[in-house]
Amino acid sequence: MKTGNLIGIVGLACLGVTAANAQQWTLGPKLELGLSARSTSVNEVMIGDVSVESGANAGDAMGAGIGGFARYDRSRWYGQAELLTQRANVANYYISGPQVGFADYVRVSRLAGRLLGGYKPLPWLRFSVGVAANQYRRNQENYYASTIANEYRLAEQYPTDKDRFLSVARTYEVGQSVSQSLKAVSADMLFGIGVDVGGLTIDIINSSSLTPVVDGITHQGQVYDLRQKYSNWSLQLGYRLFPVKAHLLAPRRSNRAYERIKKDIPFYRNEVHIAVGLLGEDIGSAFLYENRYTRYLTRRFGLSIGANIMRLSGSYYLPSQTTEVQVLPAVRFLPLYSRRHIIGLSVGPLLCYKSGYTVSSGRYGGNGPATVNLRNDSEASTFSASIQGTVDYQFAISDRLLFGPWLRLSSDYAYAGIQAGYRF
Repeated sequence: MKTGNLIGIVGLACLGVTAANAQQWTLGPKLELGLSARSTSVNEVMIGDVSVESGANAGDAMGAGIGGFARYDRSRWYGQAELLTQRANVANYYISGPQVGFADYVRVSRLAGRLLGGYKPLPWLRFSVGVAANQYRRNQENYYASTIANEYRLAEQYPTDKDRFLSVARTYEVGQSVSQSLKAVSADMLFGIGVDVGGLTIDIINSSSLTPVVDGITHQGQVYDLRQKYSNWSLQLGYRLFPVKAHLLAPRRSNRAYERIKKDIPFYRNEVHIAVGLLGEDIGSAFLYENRYTRYLTRRFGLSIGANIMRLSGSYYLPSQTTEVQVLPAVRFLPLYSRRHIIGLSVGPLLCYKSGYTVSSGRYGGNGPATVNLRNDSEASTFSASIQGTVDYQFAISDRLLFGPWLRLSSDYAYAGIQAGYRF
């Protein structure tokens, strides 16, 4: 069965049960941040004089995901359905030829549909198991093509080193075949532990392959027996934004704690933040500066707009430098709102304009020629749009001054930092 069909069935089943038991269900958004990953099938094959080894560690840049969930609760157990879109590393190889060796982290876009069930020994503590169906969408751009073409050009330009360049080209051609070996669908087994803090849900989840994400590599018409599965840990944050029974079907009742908050804490409609942070990816150093303004329509709900600038730099034989300007309109909600402690959730589009340049460069041998690999995207001048979710904690130093950490997840990257705010 295709994963797309399976995800559709999962969604229809979720909607059917929801309709029948609306009073038991809660719905909300969910963010995911990858923590670590390991390959669970490690072996090696030789493709000519090139070795391809399944790596054990898939790196620390696992990517992020965003989506939604529907949850059915009883006193001692619960069931949950999720749909997430993610950017993730799902395979890892080390490719070694006579002249060059490199790691290939297969990074893709993934649509994941999940079904989980769990036991609640305490009202706020949960243990869960489940299954997931994944559909992968590979990047259409072939990053190896320009490198291979450059090696063949160098072989013609420097006849005395022709064999070396041709050997490097053959190694990269194997890497190209490896990068195209990812299967379109896979299935996972899940288990984890979670806690509920009011409407906020926090989970640590392990996801392990039930089916291989790579099942054979085809190179120049021949299939080589190399398989790989994976296992990863992730942090997942959700908020039960629409508790159906409590907020839609039941009559409104007096909440004494909330009435005390309204009486004791002044209501400030305007909030500004200055924030700094780092890109949470293993692709070089990146510094993010942000200004954000929020207009609260009620004590817990508001609209915000952020204007950010991010500098990403790196160097080898030639430097690379890009500047990214980001605009973030969002809906902001405060699940925890007390005199001194505030937790905020913001969801909305992430609009980015990137300019600058990035090239890969190197040198063959101690006295060999320097090379520069120019690609179509070496001169960056692009616009992109994605969805982002941000969670932050603020400590109110006074009624007006705020300070605390924040974490942002988008379909491509994760960011983390510190912010200071002022309410008026």
